Amino acid sequence: MKYPISPLDFSRDFAGFAELSRAIYGEKAVTDWALYRWLFPGNVYAPPTTHFLHIARDGERVVASDGLLPVPLLIAGEKHLAAWSVKTMTHPDYQRQGIFRAITEYSLARGKELGIELVLGFANANSYPGYAKFGWRSLLERKAVLRPLDIQSGLARRLPPSLAKVGGGLYLAWDRLCQAALARKTGKIQTDILPQASPRAVTAIWAQAQHAYAVWVQRDYPYIDWRYNLRPGHDYKFVLARQGDAPLALLIFRETWRRTCLLVDYLGLPGSPALPALLLRTFQYCQAKGLRYVISSGGQSFDRELAAYGFRPLAAPLANNMLIVRPLVDLDLAPLAREANWFFSYGDSELDLDLPPLP
Repeated sequence: MKYPISPLDFSRDFAGFAELSRAIYGEKAVTDWALYRWLFPGNVYAPPTTHFLHIARDGERVVASDGLLPVPLLIAGEKHLAAWSVKTMTHPDYQRQGIFRAITEYSLARGKELGIELVLGFANANSYPGYAKFGWRSLLERKAVLRPLDIQSGLARRLPPSLAKVGGGLYLAWDRLCQAALARKTGKIQTDILPQASPRAVTAIWAQAQHAYAVWVQRDYPYIDWRYNLRPGHDYKFVLARQGDAPLALLIFRETWRRTCLLVDYLGLPGSPALPALLLRTFQYCQAKGLRYVISSGGQSFDRELAAYGFRPLAAPLANNMLIVRPLVDLDLAPLAREANWFFSYGDSELDLDLPPLP
């Protein structure tokens, strides 16, 4: 290979990797050294002496990258070691030279050698043809849903200020009625907003919910702890629903730019009576902070469930909306192709990872 490929050496190569990221994403590039140390060498499912962030170099210059995030995936109750494909980048000066194929094939071969059975990713219409040529398969289109909390500023872009104010006030009055209905549904369920997910709560909820979806990442405590508790500089909020001392469900959210709340993950049963309590507490927190929207992308079943609480389909498609798969061993992919089988979250893949913490 003209450009040698190897795992990224954080001492030697990270500055070059950061430069590559900026060449692709400009000011939106995520170049936090601690984040990548946690994400790759710190991944609890990676081999203890190595990691899966690979780079191609032209001399000392980092010209391409490709990463795998190993995670345990449950498919119809059976556990498989899967990985999310992330950080696939080729510098604009080095495109159309076969580097994309070389580095992704290197990642796949190394992943298979170290026990990964299938690789998943989110592509867009521009990138998918490249993946399709190398044996990747499209599974489904990822969608998102949105729940407005305050529509006045949105109305102000289309209406005179006085009408926007009236419309915004009417919406808030309607929303108070909706939240009162949610409050009635919560019954004796209590909620707490915590700075960390506790091992006791996650273990108890996972024991009840692990078979809730036919296809999803194994969201036990080692996963939740690594993915959320241990992320450097995280600003997640953990809403725990409980009845007395018994944990029922957990919702994880964060604030993002443009006064938006992102529902990053959910741990609980479908149709759980705890969900109205979790959402009510989240809505109240977000409105107190002056946020305008709550967004979720949890798959067909979960997002349809949210429709009962005022969520509606997002008008614009997500930037990377095609869920794709590349099996590395002989597997039945039919369960993965049924959208109703899936629960995935913003915490899966890199959609959440690429959003930096608020200052």
